[in-house]
Amino acid sequence: MIKNIIYILGIIALLLATSTTQARSEEQTHSDEPQQIIGILQNALIKAMQQGKEMSYHDREAFLAPVIQKTHDLETIVRTILGAYWITLDKTKQQDMLSTFAQNSTATYADRFNQYDGERFEIIENQLLPRGRMLVRSQFIKADKGVVSFDYVLHQQNEHWRIINIVVDGVSDLALKRAEYNAIIQQEGIQSLINILQNKTNQIKLGHQQ
Repeated sequence: MIKNIIYILGIIALLLATSTTQARSEEQTHSDEPQQIIGILQNALIKAMQQGKEMSYHDREAFLAPVIQKTHDLETIVRTILGAYWITLDKTKQQDMLSTFAQNSTATYADRFNQYDGERFEIIENQLLPRGRMLVRSQFIKADKGVVSFDYVLHQQNEHWRIINIVVDGVSDLALKRAEYNAIIQQEGIQSLINILQNKTNQIKLGHQQ
């Protein structure tokens, strides 16, 4: 009888140990995923820079577009930027705004990360933020050894981590765009904002055709 009890207790202990190991493994994977998402983006940016002479602007744009879609929660970004204005738009206008924003974001990445001289990204750490968000701190090491801080705020979308803000040297991209976009909407309306973003995207493309 005692042997049976000891045997049962041993089985229970083994199951508990296995369960704890699995939980720790899942927790570690959950914690690491934000860095993996940032790694996907940053590796793609470096690759685009390294192939800057071989890839045309159009090629870089086509290469980066799916990466941005995979790593960013563009709808949440746009909703946050527009704030109360977002819910006043009908579905068609929301989609127009989202599509235009995505195109402009891709064009901006393709424009800025277009040549390579030994630059690299380095991820520093993760920090847990309120509301279940995560901050991934990183640095962009330039050819002259200068450093630019790139800090990414991520949240979970459908159980996957996605970028919702980028803070460059302490300046929030989300805050800048919210101030700029809201000022345009207040003065000229949402269609004017869409037109302005489309024009900016077109200017970037034209600049690479010259």
